Amino acid sequence: MKYLVFSDLHGSARGLQLLKEAVAKENPDVLLCLGDTLFGAYDDDPHAVATFFHECGKTILSVRGNCDHAYDETVLGVGLPYEQILYAFGHRLWLRHAPFWDEFRGGDIVFYGHTHQKYMGKDRGVLTCNPGSIGKPRDGSASYAILEEGDLRLMNAEDGTLIESVTL
Repeated sequence: MKYLVFSDLHGSARGLQLLKEAVAKENPDVLLCLGDTLFGAYDDDPHAVATFFHECGKTILSVRGNCDHAYDETVLGVGLPYEQILYAFGHRLWLRHAPFWDEFRGGDIVFYGHTHQKYMGKDRGVLTCNPGSIGKPRDGSASYAILEEGDLRLMNAEDGTLIESVTL
């Protein structure tokens, strides 16, 4: 099983193209979307994003971002809970748009977005990963993360290079 984790697409046409290229290159089984999906980019194309969600042929699990709305669930065809807890490769994953540690439900890997800045490291003793933003990066490059058994990687979406990796 292979997971591609992305956040803060904000409907960006350029970000969507980068996401499509990442899906083609990585061939993940599941896409994990950490919110802020349809609106907010200078080049947003929410119709194209919705079409991708419906036609990409991948399982997509998502959480609601601060720019997402209840009706986005219908448009995207996925649920948008405020958090998801998943189990993968013997790890409990906590997915949120923003980490809100006071609401932490436990887990040994936390995935969050919201800041538009990639990060991977230990926070409060827990492996924490923000894949950055694929649509509106604030740190110089669009990015995403890949989770596979034994490995978590941050990837540059613009040139396909490895930014950082952690052995699980």
